[in-house]
Amino acid sequence: MNTSFFLPQIDKERCLSWCVDTSPCQAACPLGIDVEGYLSAIASGDFEDAIAIIREQCALPSVCGRVCHHPCETECKRGLVDEPISIRALKRFAADACSSHTQRAEPVEQTRPEKIAIIGSGPAGLAAAHDLVRRGFAVTVFERMAVPGGMLAFGIPEFNLPQEIVQGEIDYIRSLGVEIRTGVGVGTDITLRELRDHGYRAILIATGAQDSALLTMPGSDLEGIIPAMPFLQKAKLGDRESISGRVAVIGGGNVAIDVARTARRLGAEEVRIVCLESRDDMPAFGEMIEAAEREGVLMETGLAPESFQSVDGKRVSRIILRWVTSFSRNVDGQIRFQVDKDPQGVVERDVDWVIIAIGQILDSVTLDLSPECTPMGTFDCDPLTGMTKSTGIFGAGDVVDNPGTVTGSMAGGRRAADTIARFLSGEVSEQRGGTGGPFTGSDSIPQGITPSPRRQMAMLPAEEGVKNFQEVELGFTRDEAMEEAARCLRCKTCNRCAVETRCVALSLTSNGRKMSPCVQGMVCAGCGRCARACPFAAIYLVEFE
Repeated sequence: MNTSFFLPQIDKERCLSWCVDTSPCQAACPLGIDVEGYLSAIASGDFEDAIAIIREQCALPSVCGRVCHHPCETECKRGLVDEPISIRALKRFAADACSSHTQRAEPVEQTRPEKIAIIGSGPAGLAAAHDLVRRGFAVTVFERMAVPGGMLAFGIPEFNLPQEIVQGEIDYIRSLGVEIRTGVGVGTDITLRELRDHGYRAILIATGAQDSALLTMPGSDLEGIIPAMPFLQKAKLGDRESISGRVAVIGGGNVAIDVARTARRLGAEEVRIVCLESRDDMPAFGEMIEAAEREGVLMETGLAPESFQSVDGKRVSRIILRWVTSFSRNVDGQIRFQVDKDPQGVVERDVDWVIIAIGQILDSVTLDLSPECTPMGTFDCDPLTGMTKSTGIFGAGDVVDNPGTVTGSMAGGRRAADTIARFLSGEVSEQRGGTGGPFTGSDSIPQGITPSPRRQMAMLPAEEGVKNFQEVELGFTRDEAMEEAARCLRCKTCNRCAVETRCVALSLTSNGRKMSPCVQGMVCAGCGRCARACPFAAIYLVEFE
């Protein structure tokens, strides 16, 4: 008499633990951070392990936990079930829980004889310095300002990114052995040629884009019309002179949002953002627009400034706007737009201040031996490697890709650091990209997951936030962070079958850099619990005689 029995089989082409190279969130991260790894550590309460995982790829954990544009969350597969995981907020929690900005490291032993100069201490320069010093190179960062940090220190408002956080993370990089010389302008105090003469074998230009683009139109030279970056810099450094009356901010990007929210905190009774784009097409991040609106900032979209007027002939008092049907833009310090003239399309607004935030342009200091520029005003560099046509000179950050993001600039700095290391080792830098990228399994839809709401970070009430420059986002509590991290589906190393069933017939075996499930047929009772636990239907029961 034949007796049949059932054994589970794992479809390795469907099992994410077997077939996925990296999770969708990690593939979307410009820095390639092991998101699943640090979320798993947070969920288990091991916050030190979480910050260690983040630091492997991210030089500024506390900074990124506050201002990263989090493309990882857009790709988070949990969003197919309910809502994406609050990945950026969890990174911030890990950094804060471990006081990342107060940590110090043991100096890295210098094992390479070559010296490397980095011009600019913004996110790109700091990320490159962090990676290069850990490879054993002697790294010196030259910063023309008295305080390092670039846009982090001067361009992002205190209520989003406290200066204490920025300088603490920079001090950590210093503790690794990076030398940062402030108050030294390359191109004014020292030249690229002199840096070469002083023995620097490679030079990375990461000066950023800290000069404001300007408008040129009738009345643009009136008093009360000011550029965005000096305005933000003064407020960041504590020079917070009160602003009263009505403020118009020209521009629709993140800097315009920061300017508007800063003006509210400086006392402006009415702040309106005027931009060419529609509300849905504004280049600013959606969450930043919403934050500004909660704080009382008005949005007037689809309008272009045509001229500024003055009652006394000295100070701006009115702005003349026109409805936009189409526009074009360049980055040479001006903005050009085309408006179909409509007799009914003119809008007038009374103002006391106008702040121009239509974009940033590269540092105006001319550098000898600098690489050629593209028609867009950026350096002519290979965007994948940062290599220029000038031997030994590299570029990263906004000088290569303007406008950029903090995390994107850091990623550019990391790529340039890798290229510099290869260059100094006599290797030809490998061209990256074009391989189709890692397999993420993003098309595998999870099933049977119990929906749970996304944790929202506590925030200062808007009416309280506009009264001071206190940080608006307050972070997660320990319990909130662990619960939110536990929502992770672990798309790369799922293993839910083994973890949830705790079945002795399921063991984990090495699969490259991770562990994947394997059925021990001699022990298996064929109950099918593992198949029911798999949210991706990668385990099925097979009948045997």
